[in-house]
Parts: sequence; C-alpha cells; structure tokens
Amino acid sequence: MKKSILSAAAFAAVAVSAVAVAPTTSEAIPSFARQTGAACLSCHFQTFPAVNSFGRAFKLGAFTDVGEQALIEDEALSLPSVLNASFVLRAQYTNTRTTTGATTVGTTAWGVPADAVLLMAGRVGSNTGAFVEYDAGAANWQLLNFIDFGGIKGGLNIQNTGFGPTAAIEISNVFGQHGGKLNGKQVSSVEQILNKGNVVSGGQSTSVAAWAGNESFLLQVGGVALADATTVTSPSFVPLVRAAYIASLGDAELMIGGGLISGTQTATAGAWGANAMFLDLQAQGEMGDMSYGVYADFTTTKAKTANGVATNIFSAGNGKADGNSIRLEVKPTHALMLGVGVGSVKTTPAAGLSTKRTQTQVAVSYEIYQNMEINTFYLNDDDKTAGTKTKTLFAEVEALF
Repeated sequence: MKKSILSAAAFAAVAVSAVAVAPTTSEAIPSFARQTGAACLSCHFQTFPAVNSFGRAFKLGAFTDVGEQALIEDEALSLPSVLNASFVLRAQYTNTRTTTGATTVGTTAWGVPADAVLLMAGRVGSNTGAFVEYDAGAANWQLLNFIDFGGIKGGLNIQNTGFGPTAAIEISNVFGQHGGKLNGKQVSSVEQILNKGNVVSGGQSTSVAAWAGNESFLLQVGGVALADATTVTSPSFVPLVRAAYIASLGDAELMIGGGLISGTQTATAGAWGANAMFLDLQAQGEMGDMSYGVYADFTTTKAKTANGVATNIFSAGNGKADGNSIRLEVKPTHALMLGVGVGSVKTTPAAGLSTKRTQTQVAVSYEIYQNMEINTFYLNDDDKTAGTKTKTLFAEVEALF
C-alpha cells in the first residue's frame, strides 16, 4: 500500500489524543472515521464540519488515507474492503417572527425528521476519493484526485454541490462546506452573495478545478458553472481563481485567502455577467483549556457586460452587491460551544434605491458524542430598507452514524 499524507500510526496517535478529551468514546463514527480508524475530532476543529490541519491534509490526499481497515488491491485497484457510508439524521424546531411596521406574523415549524441523508465517502483508488450526499438523488457530490510531487500535492477535482463556487477544493472554515458549525456561514458575505445570492442557480454550482497545495498554501484555478448544470442545459464555465495561505502566529493558526470570479455565464435562458472578488480570514487556536475561532470575510461584486447588457448574476438588481461579516466561536469545555456573529449585505441596483440587510446571530451547541449534537441559534435578520425584521429561534438534534 502506498504511503499517504498521514500514516496509520499518525492517525492512531491523533485518535488517542482526541478520544482522551472526549466526554465518552464514540462507537458509531461516520465514514471517514471508519476508513482512517481515527476519531472524528482528529480532522475537525471544535466540531463537524470545520476542519483542522489533519482534516485539510486528508482532503488534499483526496480522502484516500486509511488506518487498519483492510484494502482490496490489485493492478489499478485499491478499495476499502467495505463501503464506508454514514447516515445523517436531524430533527428540528423553528420559530420565526417577522415584523413590518406594527404588524408581526409568526410561524412555527417542526421537522421530524428534517433531514435523513445517506453519505457515501472515501477512497476510490490509490489517488482518488469521492464524497456523495444522497437525498433521493446525488444532492452534493465531489470527485477528488491528487498527485504527490514531494512537498506539494496537485490534482484535478470535479464537483456539483450547494457548497459554493470554490467547493472543488475548499479548506476554509469561513464559508462553504466547512463553515456550517453553529450555523456560522449564515452571516458570511461570501455565502450570502456568491452562493445564496446567485440569481440563476440559487446556490448549486458545478466546477472543474486544477489545484496545488500543502500545509502552507492552496491554489485552485478552474471554471465554475454558476448555473446549476444538473438542471440547466449546457451552461458555460466562468473562470475562477482561489488562493489561501496558512501560517502560525504564536499559538494561533492563521489562514488568509481570496478569490476572483470574472466572466460571462451563459445558460438556457440567456447570459449574465459574473464579476466578483472576495477575501477571507480565519484564526484558530487555544487559550488554556478553551479553543477559539475567529472568522471574517469581505465580498464585492459589480455588473459586467454580457451580450451587450450590463448584468450581475450575484445581484437581482444587476448593479453592485457588497458585504462583510465577522464571527467568534469558542469552546470553553469539551462539550459546549458558543458563537456570535454579524454580517451585512448592501445591494445597489442599476436602477432604484440601495438596500441594506444586517444579520446578527447567537448560537449554542452541546456535543453529546463526537457525532451527535444539540444545536440552537437565535438570528435577527434586519432589512433596513424594507423596514422588516425577522427573528428566528432554531433548535436541532443532529446525529451522524
């Protein structure tokens, strides 16, 4: 078996240290943990789905690392002896109150279950791995490949997900696939503008990206179909460049990143300009027995001429859309997490008045096991232009097994 980023011995050592501080050992661990033989917190920072340095290394190795799990190997064949799969089950309660002037409308919703999703993920071959989220169809999927050039790895990845346009190989915990702990990416400007603000796809994107990286940096260059390729006939691919630099500052780990998307998105119903730039920053570390994470981003987009018309795929008003956010997440004990965050988005349409929306959030999470949590948050969504405030109280039990 070829050497991987982390040997089985390294994974075992990390697993022992992670389990030692857990409230109880986790017997029913998801697919990656089954494949590597390491506890969930070996690869995740504070809690799922944020990643630490081991998690980033595992991803740059295309999810191929294994521990003691047996492999079936032959010429051009290297598969785990069993299919590593996980099942995600969520039960949710949501109470929403929307106030416009003197009128308040409240709604209550129960989701039991809210999600029941099958995850199949892990090693496909010695240098290839995959992630598939199956919810009556391949709702999210990624196919990752790598070549080891010594101190640097590189590869070619393909994705179709709702995790954002950079999801072919994203390692940041600010937004996207890894930014979901404590509902954090809800206030992210990258998430609100580039993902949810996409007027064509509503968030789902397809991309192909070549990449290179190691423990200090990651660069991806590719094309992204901002129109959902699963529902739109022959969408074009817009050029995308994304880079991140990772360094240590004292006891903290810093990641500074940014990206550019610029081109014309063509799809069945026409063409849209795509012109966006974003910056993101994260700092993760420990203070005594407490771990912390600070996450921030800034996003700006503007109209770009497509077929002679100035349009912006990231803004319904075809003008500018700008935003920023910052949030703090701390874990004072091995089981309890607290988070606060604020984000704002300002839209200036080509015609009409500007709009500004601010979101503030407080969140709490309690980890029963490494793969089971109780999550709750309070979100205040203030649309200052429309004079509308929406207050949401949310509670959830999430289990991955």
